Amino acid sequence: MKKKLVGIIVCVMMLATILPLTAMAQQATTEPQKDPAGLFDHTFIRGFVMFKRIADEGNSVRFYALRLHYFTVSLNGEHESGVLRMQPITIPNTLTGFYGKHYIVASFRGNLGL
Repeated sequence: MKKKLVGIIVCVMMLATILPLTAMAQQATTEPQKDPAGLFDHTFIRGFVMFKRIADEGNSVRFYALRLHYFTVSLNGEHESGVLRMQPITIPNTLTGFYGKHYIVASFRGNLGL
């Protein structure tokens, strides 16, 4: 009985020390940074905004996104989507859609550039 208990304790001690060491020995891999395709991307946005104004001599629209859903499709077929909350956003003024005082539903060429 005593040998069995000592064997279990030794086994647990080995597992407790070897498993974290093997996890730390694993090589850290990093994914390459995606280079945005710029004008070849197409982004769809919808959400609630505040403080909308025209900036850069009419070339862009700036607003504060309370909750903004976005979906970007690039030329090579990659998709990117997400939700932005409580951030200032700048988008090009060449958008198609509706952007009112507090709500926006639009699409434009390019990406959000986050």
